[in-house]
Amino acid sequence: MPTVLIADDSPTLRRIVTSVLEREGFEVVSAEDGVEAVQGVFRTQPDAVILDVQMPRLSGYVAARLLKDDWQTADIPVVILTSLDAASDRYWGAQTGADRFLTKDFEAPELIAAIQEVIRGADEARGGRPPMRPDAVELTDDEVLARVSELLDRKLFEASVSAEVTNIAADVRGFEETVAAVLAVLGRIVDYDLAAVCMLDDRLTYVTVARESSQSQYTEFFGAVADAATQVTGTPVMVSDLVPRVADPNGLLGRDDEGRMATFLSMPLRAGGRVVGCLALSSATKNAFGETSLNTLRLVEQPAAVVINNARLAGVAGAPSS
Repeated sequence: MPTVLIADDSPTLRRIVTSVLEREGFEVVSAEDGVEAVQGVFRTQPDAVILDVQMPRLSGYVAARLLKDDWQTADIPVVILTSLDAASDRYWGAQTGADRFLTKDFEAPELIAAIQEVIRGADEARGGRPPMRPDAVELTDDEVLARVSELLDRKLFEASVSAEVTNIAADVRGFEETVAAVLAVLGRIVDYDLAAVCMLDDRLTYVTVARESSQSQYTEFFGAVADAATQVTGTPVMVSDLVPRVADPNGLLGRDDEGRMATFLSMPLRAGGRVVGCLALSSATKNAFGETSLNTLRLVEQPAAVVINNARLAGVAGAPSS
């Protein structure tokens, strides 16, 4: 028997929704506000969640974000049920990760169809496998609110980093200057020794040296960049194909001849619907790039790709004809 959690501060609406769902064979769990909704989902692991938007202590939008942000609850479908029906409300509901948006003037068949649809969609997304059922977690009110604070802090950090990269386009001129500015932003939030941006069309590869690095480490890194470009393009890219541009204003390259590359990380840069290049980082420290670094790079990838590619295209367009 599928279980649905309904969260709404109106006892009347909770009774109506509960009655409709139970007539169709659903088991129903009720919550009076957003905090209780989050607690109930972690405790019962329902098959679907219905959230009102305007609730005490925690809105349905924030509750949905919390649930979609945690691996234990991210796959549980969420239906936003609210009296708000402006385009902006629907947009914001989609941004929370909610799977459906219904207004409170719903008809019973519409609600049942929506719940069945999102549960079926979740089943299909799992490839027919049964839903994961983590052990029940009992969260206190303070623990729920602490998760809200952590989520807001992280979203503010992500928005700040993304905005800083995007703003480079307004403050910087020229391709190499743009790449240097993007890598400088990364250097403030990810610890790396060497970083590179390789543009796939012309193989121009901009390398910046952030910390003391040996020639051996640089050689290994450049070879790994060629391998990364090969993986991205699907065609062999040799080291000799790459056109290096090395920025080492502090003379850090070659000081230590003993160092070797211990960690390498690369990711494609996508802009305009295609892969235009790859971003690569290396360090002489083992396991230098943890989950935080990976999340930061995923965040930066799209705006960095657009800013860098636009600078390259502007340079090409502005170049004098021969």
